[in-house]
Amino acid sequence: MGMKPLCPPKILTADETQFDHCDELRQFQLIVPQRARHCPTLKNAICAVSSRRLCRLPKYSTSKGILYRGQLLPRLKKSSALEYMLKCIPDLVQFPEIRDPVQQENIMAATVILRQYEEMDEEMDENVIDTDYYDDRRVSFLAITQTIIDSMIESPLENSLATAAYWIVIRQEIYYAFSRESIPHMRFDTNRWRNTSIANSIIMFAGEVATWCWGQKNPGEWTQLKTREQQLTNDCMGEIEPILELGPDRAKGKIFPTVWYSFDAQVTAIQHFRLAQMILIAESPYLDKASRATHRKAEAQVRSIVLNLCGIALGHLRIQPALVNAVIAVTLYGEYFTDPEERNALLGIINRTKELHAWPMRKPYQTLKRRWEAVDNAEL
Repeated sequence: MGMKPLCPPKILTADETQFDHCDELRQFQLIVPQRARHCPTLKNAICAVSSRRLCRLPKYSTSKGILYRGQLLPRLKKSSALEYMLKCIPDLVQFPEIRDPVQQENIMAATVILRQYEEMDEEMDENVIDTDYYDDRRVSFLAITQTIIDSMIESPLENSLATAAYWIVIRQEIYYAFSRESIPHMRFDTNRWRNTSIANSIIMFAGEVATWCWGQKNPGEWTQLKTREQQLTNDCMGEIEPILELGPDRAKGKIFPTVWYSFDAQVTAIQHFRLAQMILIAESPYLDKASRATHRKAEAQVRSIVLNLCGIALGHLRIQPALVNAVIAVTLYGEYFTDPEERNALLGIINRTKELHAWPMRKPYQTLKRRWEAVDNAEL
């Protein structure tokens, strides 16, 4: 006997901003819930992520079970998310054989939703995860996401759900690269995104920077990336102007600036641009032989960008990836901060992300603490 969905319809769109923030058509909010009514795999993928989120946020827990917007879900348990996810695996594996365009799009959408599930999964020591089940699941998942990219390169469908899924897959892979400090593993077609939106162009630039940073770090490639950064500044920054920008006020305990943007896509674009910019400054191959004054200037620039990213996130709490991007910046270069008040504020960003979005924050917290200890011990 199959499981009945535990999630009320509204939960299907409860977190759509994490998917639609670069899509003017809002297809994951408007189309995916309708498709899920007739596609069990898509419905199960949505319920997997929704279940995981609701079970992790204390504000939804009651003595009688999970309570969401007045709807009691007494049968929803921590194991429910895994059960829903497992129901999706057969169709994901069969994706290359699917020929119906609508079903292809449905499985693409289910896949990117399940990758969100994977990112929300409990953070465990990779050395402990050695079961055949986990290895098989990860191999199959990476294969299907690459298949999505390849299929869209071969048969691009503009303004379709497939296109929306394609760009989400790319954002997810770049997020994975930044959060794991590793090279993006997927193959991208550079010709595919030359005439895309400003936000997607900047996101791909961030992916190029990640590939350089955790790859060979060739000085010549750094110079090319700096040229590309300047081009994007000239061509795109005029379209990403904040509607409000106020500096921090330390006298009032405000560590972060206040920065507001008009559109979700602007937030995503500027955060990826600042992340890339920050890495190019901090990892410049020319800092090795630079003066101490040059090092201090670079460190100050990086700290300013980290604080800016956090300020942007706090000004757009509705956009879940905004806080996650801020956490990435804090984890990468939080060691540049020695002031106790600033350090506490950075920890506050990590805690806020966990409280608001049920995002696993154990590793970012431990990484930041470890790097601070290394800095403090070196100064003794």
